[in-house]
Amino acid sequence: MEKPVAAIEFGSKKMKLVVGYELNGQVYTIYSLVRPYGHAIECADIVNAASIAKVVEEIKSFVDQNMKMRIAVTEATLSLPPYGLQIFDNKQTTTVMAEDRKVSGLDMKNIYTMIRNCSHSICNSLVDVVPESFILSDGRAFARLPSGETSFSLTVASKVHTLPKKTNDEFCGLLLNQGIKVKKTIVAPFAAMTLLSTYPEVPNDYILVDMGSNITTVSLIGNRQLYESRYFEWGGDSITGKIIESFNINESDAEKYKIMYGIDNREMNFKAPVCITKDQDGRDINHYNSDLNEIIKKELDIFVKQLESAISDLFITYDNDQSLKSLPLVLIGGASRLNGLVEYIEPKLINKQIITVLPKTLGARNATFTNCLGMILASARYQSEVEDSAPKVAQITRK
Repeated sequence: MEKPVAAIEFGSKKMKLVVGYELNGQVYTIYSLVRPYGHAIECADIVNAASIAKVVEEIKSFVDQNMKMRIAVTEATLSLPPYGLQIFDNKQTTTVMAEDRKVSGLDMKNIYTMIRNCSHSICNSLVDVVPESFILSDGRAFARLPSGETSFSLTVASKVHTLPKKTNDEFCGLLLNQGIKVKKTIVAPFAAMTLLSTYPEVPNDYILVDMGSNITTVSLIGNRQLYESRYFEWGGDSITGKIIESFNINESDAEKYKIMYGIDNREMNFKAPVCITKDQDGRDINHYNSDLNEIIKKELDIFVKQLESAISDLFITYDNDQSLKSLPLVLIGGASRLNGLVEYIEPKLINKQIITVLPKTLGARNATFTNCLGMILASARYQSEVEDSAPKVAQITRK
């Protein structure tokens, strides 16, 4: 079995952890969990680091009684939100170091050092390097590092992902401050794109829409590469909040009705209320499917307008080419699972196709784990530095 990777993502209200490995281009899960910590992150701002720290401390070493499994996480691959993401094309050449002129991981490490040194001239912090092609001195090109091939030089064309230093430092600090080493950082839409590239129903070119609880990110994917990313403040909680306000119920019940019904246009022979509340005089107030539908549709109208604005901004450097703006939409994230979502927004958008994608990996078939699964795959597929031989998860044992 390949060495397991611990992949962690910090959402607005919860931490996601998937422990797994890559084999033959697929992700296999050993363990997954979600730990809520309340509303602790707003966009890229960490507003309650203490509650997150408590959750991180708990996963450093714990026992799952149901699974009869003991897990200790000492280092992890970390997902970073793409707020302020800048992507640069880069090409570097190094002399092959070995006496026999055989390409090795040492040459890739030299290339990475050269890229890291170049990144000092930009405002953002280096997050990840994604090699696209490896070219030898005789002109031969490879998609992966051609270890063992003979050459005088190695040229690597790559995309360099950068984020504001504050975002990089603060999110990494959530792990480092609790004694967990950050093995690798990966921007969330790139992780998702890497996983989706293994699904035959997902096209090569599309607009990736990650619908979270509070934030939606919109990213341009071209030929299975990440090019641009935007975001806006809208998520599944926007709908939940309106249900709470309109029905005068608690958050738990509002979330339950949202998930249970969504947009439900079924015609019934009888009219039963979704829920019943009391007014100030103690009289019953019936809330019906039609009321819930109206609340959700109004919020989705807001979502559509903000999505269209984000897409226009995404393609502003492409002169807002209509053919690009009409690329297929691929929806991921927990809010994308809303019943009736696609059917309602599809007529309002110009996109050729709208599809929602759910992870297929056994043990993590939940929309919330998309980015974590993608990180495990990306960690194996795009190694920008020579990995050491230390295990990425210190210990996984059966109790």
